[in-house]
Amino acid sequence: MINGKKIIALCTSRIYDTQNFGFIESLGKALKSINYRLFIYALNSDLYWVDNDVHNETYVFDLIPYDKIEAVIIMDEKIKSTDVAKRIIANAQKHSVPAIIIDGSYEGTTQIHFAYSEGFEKVVRHIIEHHKVKNPHFMAGYKDNKFSDERIEVFKKVLHENGRTFNDSMISYGDFWADPSRQATRELLKRETIPDAIICANDIMAINVCDVLISSGLSVPDDVIVSGFDGLEEAFIFHPGITTASCDNVDLSETVCKALRYLENNTDPKNYYVTPKFIQNESCGCPKNITYKNSIVTKLNDRFYRYQDDIRVLHDITTKLFSAKAEELCVSSIRTSLTQNMCCIINNACFSHDKNFFLDDINDTNFSIVYNSYSEEDKITPYDNSKIIPNLDEILNKGYPLIFNCMDYMNKPIGFICYSFEKYDIVEYTKTPSITDAISMGIGGYVNLQYQHFLMNKVQEMYKNDALTGFFNRLAFQSAFDELKSIPGAVGKPLTIIMQDLDKLKIINDSYGHTEGDKAISTAARALKDACPENTLLVRFGGDEMLALISGLSNNAEIIHNIQNTLKEESRKLGYNVSVSIGTYTTILTKDLNLDQIIVLADQQMYKMKKNNEGIF
Repeated sequence: MINGKKIIALCTSRIYDTQNFGFIESLGKALKSINYRLFIYALNSDLYWVDNDVHNETYVFDLIPYDKIEAVIIMDEKIKSTDVAKRIIANAQKHSVPAIIIDGSYEGTTQIHFAYSEGFEKVVRHIIEHHKVKNPHFMAGYKDNKFSDERIEVFKKVLHENGRTFNDSMISYGDFWADPSRQATRELLKRETIPDAIICANDIMAINVCDVLISSGLSVPDDVIVSGFDGLEEAFIFHPGITTASCDNVDLSETVCKALRYLENNTDPKNYYVTPKFIQNESCGCPKNITYKNSIVTKLNDRFYRYQDDIRVLHDITTKLFSAKAEELCVSSIRTSLTQNMCCIINNACFSHDKNFFLDDINDTNFSIVYNSYSEEDKITPYDNSKIIPNLDEILNKGYPLIFNCMDYMNKPIGFICYSFEKYDIVEYTKTPSITDAISMGIGGYVNLQYQHFLMNKVQEMYKNDALTGFFNRLAFQSAFDELKSIPGAVGKPLTIIMQDLDKLKIINDSYGHTEGDKAISTAARALKDACPENTLLVRFGGDEMLALISGLSNNAEIIHNIQNTLKEESRKLGYNVSVSIGTYTTILTKDLNLDQIIVLADQQMYKMKKNNEGIF
């Protein structure tokens, strides 16, 4: 429960599908009337029952706040993954949250089944008994498929009850899809006597059967009656309109609410059944059913005419995000006419450009809000997952569903988007997968590109920096010095060179080994760097020679003192003496200053100290 409102989590896919959208609208309204609110966790593609290769888009179901919901509803035939459904159920059971399964069977759950046999029987009886066909044929789905076999048995039953004898020639297999059903229809047309009715196991096959028949010069329904099943949107748009049966969204929503009311006072699972409603139409010779046509065609036209404009806007979003500069992410580019009523939340690891987010094993559990249409500020802010999304109270009061989509790139989740439309509009729902994909591609591309920049910079550093000390090499140092002369205000200021040489490196190498010699060099380099101002240019000038170039005033005596103190302390830790000879020279930086000349002057001062240090070791 959130702020006195009970929350239901609906797990489904393809919310833009007409049947899904109709159910969501009906369920959302029904739940609002009993003080429930709907959170929708949606995939934008089907998983097709391939459980050994589950797409990371299913990360969206990990967002479900089980501690705040009253129940989780799983549309099993929409998600199409047994493993995913079981994962959701297991998480719900850990939190003592009841699971309601629509069109599926899992132990320990409340189940809502569609009485497909009863609904299909109404279609078959209408064709055989009302239209009194003499030579009916059944276009089944897959062989050995439970739904197809169940409908075959219904076909046989109605034939038997009407005194007809069934034989195997009365069945073809269209595999529930277009091309197989078209091929099966062409084979039927080769027969000496073609059927006077083709009863199809679903609407997709019925539409294609009609198309093949009409293309062959036959009339539907005058020459051949055709029927379908499952109430597909296209069945009402196609000419002739397809006779079918469909599970009514209001009936299904009322059954869900009935199950919720039962679960409020009971813990035992219970089964419910919803019978599809028969819908007669032109393909069997009945009057055209216009219940759905006008609204569906209008919505389809709306989607079609807006599509190209939307694609251009989404392309711009992707491009701007992809090409954003490091740490900016250009979140303002997400704010368009298409991205109202939504927020975008991504994993903080996306900002760590020194790691490959998509290939490395990164387990950052912190997130940031990169876009919130309810806020006028376009800035990245920390995300508090206990609040679900920003402005939650305001959105819940309006009573419309929240829709969660996973953002993934290269098959790895990078965050999620939450949509909160203030009306039920299938056009808006249809846009969600495209918006999610565009932003995912943009942010994913940005993360990938920033890592590529990091690698390029590392390669450049390998060529301009000494690996042992991290200081510039000579070529990079000359380039940095040229840049210094171009900085406004730098010319005319004091310029100090500090030349440092490690004493008796050969003795360290011979006595302790070259590894300790390298350690002595890096120790001397670190002492020089720590003693100098932050913006000092540092270069490894030779094997054990190092140079510091300081722009502006500097206290050379203090720098030398700090270097020597540091080396005394480090020498005690190392167990042998590390000392350096240092020479300094200060001049004024001019545009034509000869760097080599002042290095020579500093070098001379350094060698004077080196002679004094010859007796020290």
